Amino acid sequence: MSYQVNWEIRALDLTAGFLRDDPTGIAALWESVSRLADEPRPPESFAYGSPDLRRLRAGRYRVFYTIGEEQRVVQIDHVARLP
Repeated sequence: MSYQVNWEIRALDLTAGFLRDDPTGIAALWESVSRLADEPRPPESFAYGSPDLRRLRAGRYRVFYTIGEEQRVVQIDHVARLP
């Protein structure tokens, strides 16, 4: 059974800002995030403070997200880019 992936507005805004100068990187980011619906704890992610708060590396981007097991939801909370 898959999870629903939801984005916080702020995370979407940050991603849209990065899109202008790195469309290829953002496409890879979206692909990585979409795979969270089938596997919310992939090997390239790790717990970040609690088991339900995770950080995912996607190229030069970092995605911070929360897993809601009962609702089967992955909530994308924040996206950051390394220089």
